[in-house]
Amino acid sequence: MPSRTVVALRRHQHAVLLGLLLVALALSTVNVRGAHGLHTDVFRTVLGLATWFTVFNRPRERAAMGAVLAVSVALGWGRYFVPAGVDHAVALANQSAQAVFLWGAVCVILRDLFRQPPNGAESVLGAICGYLIASDAWARINAIAYLLVPSSYSIAPEVAALLHDWHGREALFTYYAYAQVLTIGYSDVTPIRAPATTLSLFAALFGVFYTAVVVSQFVGLAQRGKRESPDGE
Repeated sequence: MPSRTVVALRRHQHAVLLGLLLVALALSTVNVRGAHGLHTDVFRTVLGLATWFTVFNRPRERAAMGAVLAVSVALGWGRYFVPAGVDHAVALANQSAQAVFLWGAVCVILRDLFRQPPNGAESVLGAICGYLIASDAWARINAIAYLLVPSSYSIAPEVAALLHDWHGREALFTYYAYAQVLTIGYSDVTPIRAPATTLSLFAALFGVFYTAVVVSQFVGLAQRGKRESPDGE
């Protein structure tokens, strides 16, 4: 029989994942300020495993996304050992693998949100996790676009130095992706032509859509639960 600790983790797995996502976001803020290190890569690996364990429950999905995660982790750690001449290609492959994994997680979270009956706070936390994971996924897409077409972005001189290091680049585009999804916008990173402008538009639309659909879904579920309640009117 599973231990009490394992049972408790499974019961509150979205709460644990949300905590890890918030810590990862905090670490990205530290990286924006110039602190880099192995601790970020270690934590990212742990976060990837936690996301895989929490989100993907169907055998085929778990196997497929496990393979994508393994590729992403291998490429991420492999950057320490590859020659400088192939660093750009490895970074592009790593960001692509991360994007596939993260968007797969978002799709599964949304599917389960609409197909499964609500599970109280865990359902709400799962939806919040999906929002944070989606923001991270947009960061990877923007990083890919930058690696392919650097001239599509205008980077402020104060933060341009971050682009030369992969930790700094990930931190900068994570920061930018949240500005996109939240539709607040800052001048540190500015899209000036496609594909950056196109991605900025779609990220903003996604942020509004995700918030509206998830909120309306939970309102509908709450109303349905009230109607089905013996004391409901």
